[in-house]
Amino acid sequence: MADAAVSSDVNPTSSTVASLVPFAELCGLLEKISKTQGNDKKKRVLKDFVDRWRNLHDDLHKKDSDTTMDSFYPAMRLLLPHLERERMAYGVKENGLARLMIKVLCLAKDSQDAQRLLNYRAVKTVQGDAGDFASMAYFVLKTRCPSRGSLTIQQVNEALDSIATNNAARKKEAVEESILFLLKNLSAVEQKWLVRMIVKELKMGLSQASVFSVYHTDAEDFFNVNNSLEKVCRLLRNPATRMHEIGISIFSPFTPMLGDRGTPDKVEKLMEGRPYLIETKFDGERVLLHKDGEEYKYFSRSGNEYTSVFGATPFDGTLTPYIANCFKPEVKTCILDGEMLGYHSATKTFGSKGEQFDIKSRDVVEAKGYQPCVMVFDILLYNDHVLTNLPLRQRLEYLEKVIVPVDGRILLSQHKEARTNQDCVDALNDAIDNREEGIMVKDAESTYRPNTRKGGWWKLKPEYVGGLMDELDLLIIGGFFGEGHRGGMMSHFLCGVAVPEANGEEPKVFYSFCKVGSGYSKNQLREFNQRLAEHWQVFDKRKPPACIELASGFKEKPDAWIQPDKSCIVQVKAAEIIVSERFKVGYTLRFPRVEMIRDDKPWHQCMTTADIEDLRQKSGGKLAGSRMELAGVEEGAGRGRRKRHIAPRVQHPKLMARFQGADVSNVTQVSHLLSGREICVINGPSDMTKDELERKVAEMGGIFVQNPGKTTFCILAEKTNVKVTNLIKTDKYDIVKVSWFQKLLDRGQWVDWTPSDMIHASAGTRKRFLQEFDQYGDSFTEDISEEQLKDIFHAMDHSGTDIPTMKPEDIAQLEEEYFSEDSPYGLFRTCRIYMDSYMIVGNDSTHIATSSLDLLAIELRFFGATISSRLDSDVSHVLVDKRDLSRLEQLKIVRRGCKRKFHIVTEEWVRACLEEGTLCAEKPYEL
Repeated sequence: MADAAVSSDVNPTSSTVASLVPFAELCGLLEKISKTQGNDKKKRVLKDFVDRWRNLHDDLHKKDSDTTMDSFYPAMRLLLPHLERERMAYGVKENGLARLMIKVLCLAKDSQDAQRLLNYRAVKTVQGDAGDFASMAYFVLKTRCPSRGSLTIQQVNEALDSIATNNAARKKEAVEESILFLLKNLSAVEQKWLVRMIVKELKMGLSQASVFSVYHTDAEDFFNVNNSLEKVCRLLRNPATRMHEIGISIFSPFTPMLGDRGTPDKVEKLMEGRPYLIETKFDGERVLLHKDGEEYKYFSRSGNEYTSVFGATPFDGTLTPYIANCFKPEVKTCILDGEMLGYHSATKTFGSKGEQFDIKSRDVVEAKGYQPCVMVFDILLYNDHVLTNLPLRQRLEYLEKVIVPVDGRILLSQHKEARTNQDCVDALNDAIDNREEGIMVKDAESTYRPNTRKGGWWKLKPEYVGGLMDELDLLIIGGFFGEGHRGGMMSHFLCGVAVPEANGEEPKVFYSFCKVGSGYSKNQLREFNQRLAEHWQVFDKRKPPACIELASGFKEKPDAWIQPDKSCIVQVKAAEIIVSERFKVGYTLRFPRVEMIRDDKPWHQCMTTADIEDLRQKSGGKLAGSRMELAGVEEGAGRGRRKRHIAPRVQHPKLMARFQGADVSNVTQVSHLLSGREICVINGPSDMTKDELERKVAEMGGIFVQNPGKTTFCILAEKTNVKVTNLIKTDKYDIVKVSWFQKLLDRGQWVDWTPSDMIHASAGTRKRFLQEFDQYGDSFTEDISEEQLKDIFHAMDHSGTDIPTMKPEDIAQLEEEYFSEDSPYGLFRTCRIYMDSYMIVGNDSTHIATSSLDLLAIELRFFGATISSRLDSDVSHVLVDKRDLSRLEQLKIVRRGCKRKFHIVTEEWVRACLEEGTLCAEKPYEL
C-alpha cells in the first residue's frame, strides 16, 4: 500500500490502518478483481491486498500490544456489504440514489443525464450497461468528480454510518449532506463501487466464500457461527489462530447445525454400524435461546432476533416469564438449541405450520389460542463453557443439569438409541401413526457444527420415501395465465373434487380444492396447454358455470374454466390437508405439486368431497398414508418374526422420458440471471455433470428442457457428440460452450457471448458477431483480457489467412496519428537496437548468460523497439554496458564500414528518453 506508508510522526495509539489506506486503493483492488479472469487469479489479487494490510498493521502497532480494535473489518464490511449487520439500513436503493444525485448535482429532471440515472434499466449506451445503475452513475459522474478521491477507507465508512444513522432518524437533509460530501471527494470510479456497496451488490466476480477463504481458513465457518463480520476480522486477525480456539459467545447470533436428507434403508451404512439416536422432528420454528443471568435473547435460524416477542427478562414477553424459574439455580449462562412450537392448552396438543399461525406474532398466537413452547434438543454453552466440541451424547447429559421441564412451556426432546435400519423404519412408522412431521436421526458421537448439513444429523420425512405419501387424483377445472417465461399459456391450474351423486351417476358439480403450479417442466406445461387449448372458456363471475363452484367472494377465481368432461385428472402430492376459506371445499393442500397426468382414468373418476373429508379425518390432515417396510430385512431380528417386504406398487403411466431432467424440487432460486430463458443442456465437463448444470440453470431462474424448440435460448455443451452434430446441421440454434456458463456462475452477472464461447452460432448470432467482432473474434468496442488475447492469436495462427504485416514505421505513423498524447508504448518504435550482450559481435550463439542488458531489452521491446541479434545495416542504435567495454573498439570499426552510422549509447540514454517521454539526442550519451 504505497499511499499508506507509516510515518515516524504517526501516533500508533490513535491511528488505524483504515485511516491510512485510501478508499481509492480499495476501489482499484475491486476494478482489478472484476477484470481478472479465473477465480484463483482473483483470489491472489485479493490476497496481496490483505497481506499488505496485515503488514501495515504490524508496522503501525509494533510498539502497541493492544490492537484488538484495529482489524481488517473496515475493508471487509465494504467487500461483503450484504453480510454487514453492524450498520443500520441506508434506506435508499437505486431509484433513491438517482434522485439524490440529481438533487445534489443540480441536474434538470428532464436532462439527458438525469433520465439516464432514473431510467438506468432501459438505457443502453457504450459507456454503461443496461440495468447496472453503478455503471450508469459512473458515466454521469465521470466529468463531475475529481480524477482521484481524497478519502480514506475510515472516512468513507464514517460517511456511510452517517447516512444509515440519519436515515433511521429520518433526517433527509443530513443524509443528503453526507452523500454530497462523498460526491465531492470521490472519483467517478470510486463512486461506482460505492453505489454497489450501498445497494449491497458488489458484482466483482468473487463469491463471499472466496473472500472469506483468502482472509482466513476458518473465516466462513466462524461467520456462520456468529453472523458478525467484525468478530471474524477481530478474532481471526492472526492467520494462525483457529476457530476452535475462539468458541461461541453468549448473545451472539449464529446459524445452527442442520440436518441432511436421509432414508431409513441407508442409516446403518451412514453410521457404519454404530448406535445412533432417534428424535421426533417437530413442525415449528428453529430457535436458539441465550441466557445470561436474568437476561434472555432468542434468535431464529437466520440470525433474526425475536426477544421482543418472547421476552428479554422474566417480567415481559410471551414465554420468558413462564420459563425463567425452570432453570436450575446453578445455571448462570447457557445457549440452548430447540424448536419453538405452538401449544394449545385446552387440547394439550401442538399446532403445525399448516394451521397458518405464526408463533413469533403475539396477535396471531392469541387469536388462535396457542402459547409458545420451546422444545429443547441440544445445548451449546453451559456456564461460559463452550460444549460444541463434545459429542452429542455428552451434550445431552448437560441438558439434564439445566432445566426442569414444564408442560406447554419448556420441554426436553426425548431420544432413543437404535442400531439397525429396521429400528429407523419402526420409528418413522410410529411418527406416521402419530401424525408427526417425521424423525431426526443423529450420530451420538457427532460434534456440533454450525450451518452445515454434513455433521451427522439426518431428517427423515414420509415424503422422502417413495410410496408413503397419499396421492390425490384431482380434476382440472380452471386455469391462470402465466407471466414471464410462462406467458401466453396457462401456468397454474385450479383443481377440484366431485360432489358425489346419490344414485352413483357421473358427477355434475365440482368444488374448487387447490391451486397447483409446480411439478412440471416448461415443455410438459406447453404440451399440456396444447392438449386443452381448444376447450378453455373465459370465466365470467357474473355468469359462473353451473358445474363449477368456487368459495364465496370468488377468492380464487381462475382466468378460464373448462367443462369437466373435456378435462383430465392429475395426480397431486402434498404434505397435508389444511383449513382454507379460499376454496369451496373449505380445505386445501399444503405444498401441492403435480406428479403425473392420469391418462388411464376418465374425468369422472376423480376424488370426491367425501374422499377428502375421510382422508382428513383419518390422518388429521397428514398425507402419509402408508407404513414403510424394508425388503429382505427382518423386523426385530432375533425375535422370530418373519421378513417383511415392500408390496409391489402399480406404476401409472408417466410423461415421455425425454421430458424428464434433473430433480429440482429442492433447488432454491438465488438469482434472476436466466429468468425467462430456456436452456437445453446436452452434456457437461467431468467436474460438472448434465444434472448439475440443469440445477444451476434452475438456481439462476432459467428453465431447462431436454430437446430444443422454438423458444430455446441456447444449447449448452462441453463436447461435440452425435446429437450436437445433428443440431449443428439444422443451423437453428446457438450452441454455447459450458465455459461461458461457468463465467456466469463465477461473476454473478450477465456475460454476452463472444465468438470464442460458441460451438456453433445461428444465423442471427453470426450477423451480430460480424457487426461487433473482427474475423479473429476481437471485439471492436470491448476491452479484452490477456487470456482472450492469447485465444485470438491462437485463432490467427490456425486461420489459414494471410495476415498483413506492418513495418515499424507504419505502426509509428498510426500511433502518432491516433495516440500521440495517450500512449508512451511506441516511444522507440522507429529504433532498431543491437544489444552488446554477445562475446562475439553479431554472433547470437555467444550470448553472455549474465548480461545486464537482457532485462533492458525486454523494457525496450515493451516501449516499441525492435531488438536485433545481428549487427546489420538497419540497426539504428547499439546499447553497451559501461561496465563491459571490451567490444567497444570492434563496434566502432564495424560502424565505420556502414553506410548508415548507428549510435553507440549507454543505458542512460534509454532512461532519459523514458523520463522525457520523447527520443532524446544521443550525443551526450554516446561512447
